[in-house]
This record gives sequence, C-alpha cells and structure tokens, in this order.
Amino acid sequence: MNPTSTSLWRHRAFQQLFWAHALSLVGSGLSSLALGLLAHQLVGASASSVLGITLAIRIIVIVICSPWAGKLADHFGARRLMVAADLMRTAVVIGFFFADAVWQIYALAVLLNFGSAIFTPIYRAVIPGVVSAEQYPRALALGSIAYDAANILGPSLAALVIAVAGFRGNFILDAITFLGSAALLFGLPRLAIETTTDEKKPPTSVRHGLAAMFQRKPLRESLFLAFQTSIGGAFVIVATVDFVKNDLHLSDSAYAWAMASFGVGSVVAALLYSKLSTWGRNVSVAACAPVMLAALVAVALLPQYAVLFIAWWFIGMSYSILGIRGSELLAANSEGAERSHIYAAHFALSHAGWGLTYPLAGFTTTTLGFGVTAWIFAALIALVSAPMWFSRVRYNNK
Repeated sequence: MNPTSTSLWRHRAFQQLFWAHALSLVGSGLSSLALGLLAHQLVGASASSVLGITLAIRIIVIVICSPWAGKLADHFGARRLMVAADLMRTAVVIGFFFADAVWQIYALAVLLNFGSAIFTPIYRAVIPGVVSAEQYPRALALGSIAYDAANILGPSLAALVIAVAGFRGNFILDAITFLGSAALLFGLPRLAIETTTDEKKPPTSVRHGLAAMFQRKPLRESLFLAFQTSIGGAFVIVATVDFVKNDLHLSDSAYAWAMASFGVGSVVAALLYSKLSTWGRNVSVAACAPVMLAALVAVALLPQYAVLFIAWWFIGMSYSILGIRGSELLAANSEGAERSHIYAAHFALSHAGWGLTYPLAGFTTTTLGFGVTAWIFAALIALVSAPMWFSRVRYNNK
C-alpha cells in the first residue's frame, strides 16, 4: 500500500530508488566528459566524429532495446534487472579505463547504452507504484532536479578528478557510483517495486506498449511533448558550442556558463512546478512550446551571448516542465502489468526523436550557420506543437 504522507524523504523505498538513480546520473556525467578526452587522446582532431558516432550508437541501442525492458522485467523482476544493469555498466566503464582503440569505444558504448536502455524505463515505471498519487508530481520533480543537478555538478567534479588522477580516473569513479546504485537497489524489499498481478490484467507485450502509445490520446500527447523537448534540447546541446566558440570566439568557461543556464533553469522549473495548482501546471505546460519558439527566434534575430544566456534559461525551464508532464501522463494512463511496457515504448519512441534532431542540429549548424538553424528548429517546434494547439482551440470552442 502506498503511504499517504506527503514527505517523500520519510519513504524508505523512494529514497533508495532516488539516490540509486542520482548516483548513476552523476557517474554518467563524469564518463561523458572523460569519453570526449579519451576520443581526443586516441584520434586528436577527429574526436568530434568519434563522439558523433558514439551518440548515434546510443540512440540506436535505446530505440531497439528499451521496448523489451518491460518484458524482461516481467520475466526476471524489476529490482533484479535494475541491479544487473548497474553491475553490467560497472564492468563497461572499467573497460573504458583500459580502452586504447576507437573500435573499443564503439563496442563498449553498445553495452553501456544497453544497460541504460534497460535500467531507465524500468526505474520510471516503478516510481508510480512506490509513491502515492499525491506524492507523484513531487517525485517527478525530484527526479528532474537530480538529472539537471548531475548535468551541472558532473563536469565540475570531473574537472577535479582530472586534476588529481587524470581523465581516466573518472571512469573508475563512475564504476563506484554504479556499484553504489546497485547496492541501494539490492537493499529494497522485493514487494516495494514489483508489480502485483491479477486475473484481469491487460495483455503485456512489447507490441501492447507500442500500440498503446498511439491508440490512447494522453499517451500520444506525451509523445508530442517528448518531441518538443528533443527539438529544443538537441539544438541547445549541439549548437551552443559552435556558436560560443566559433561565432563569438569566447572561452570554454563562457560555453560552460551557457549550458549551466539551461540546467539551472530546468532545476528551478522542476521546483516550482511541484508547488503549482492543477490549473497552474496546465497553464505552464501550455506556455512551454511558445516560450521555446520565442527563445529560438530571439537568438536567431539577436545572436549575442547575453540573449543566448537568457534564452537557454527559458528553454531549460520548458524542457523540465514538458518532461514532468509527460511522465504524469504516462503514469495516469497506464496501470499494473502494462506499465513497464508502456514506459519502455515511450522511452524508445521519444529517443527516436532525439535520433533525428541530434544529427539535424549538427548538420545544419555546420552547413547553414547558427542563426538559420535556430529558425529551422523554431519552425519544427511550431510544426510538432500545432496538433496540440488546434486540439486546445477545438476544446475551448465547444
């Protein structure tokens, strides 16, 4: 039975799940920075090409493998599978420590992202069964804060480790974080996160999860929200470094501060969203796409660092709010044995969006420039948001 207390920090099962996930997120941030330096050490000026291929591998593995996470959880149990994913990722990041060839990076990337493709959708699927309906928005906000805090703190901690032990030391520290995550999950009571079954449970399969994503209107809406975040997020992540370093000729720290603005905006939005009323949440979600569109138009018209810094703050806020609302829709429109399959299907389909927007942002920024790419991505946000805007207009006119 879910607790009725509004304090998640008195909830042992949630605390262990939260800190397990937070530990692995910080570790992933360490490895991301170290991986770039490893690629540079191995191939020098071609490091960006190696990283681009590695990112493509990540998307492909997640899209192919994550829909099967629910089926595997049904067979092996959610807790057991999450612990196994952490232990596998521990071994993989230790492998990165010893890597001395590009093909080894690619091979290890397949294994690392297979572990993530299994762990993440299961983690997201078990949270609604652990906390109460009243606690769930707060739990989502805390998850978003953990993700963004890891993005902010990870590079700083990585820089400290590099100064003390070299960049490969980050891989060892990442392995320790995955071991810590596995230990926390192993200590959970089995019944805290396993789904109960009954004779009337819906059919559970990979196909069921994928079909539900398109057949149920709220789940389709969650996909549109995910596509909006992939458009805004991919542009920020891919195009910022080229604009700051090549167009504005600013320092590495200027690039870091611009990305921090995106992350801090996301954290602030997550904190505020959990405190809003239902009406306030609906209004904030409806405002996100127009805000992102306006931010992209602003940086296209006024390509200045100060404008970029403010725009990235607002895109970060929108990114966080849309992600939380998408998770709320998934939880409210899935139940029991089908939930893990629906979360896995959403995880795969939403990453397919990133698989399109990442290379598009890179190609258009390189060939057409930052400003033109900003206009293109503003148009994409409008295009993806249009069905939801028209739906709201029809609903309000009834």
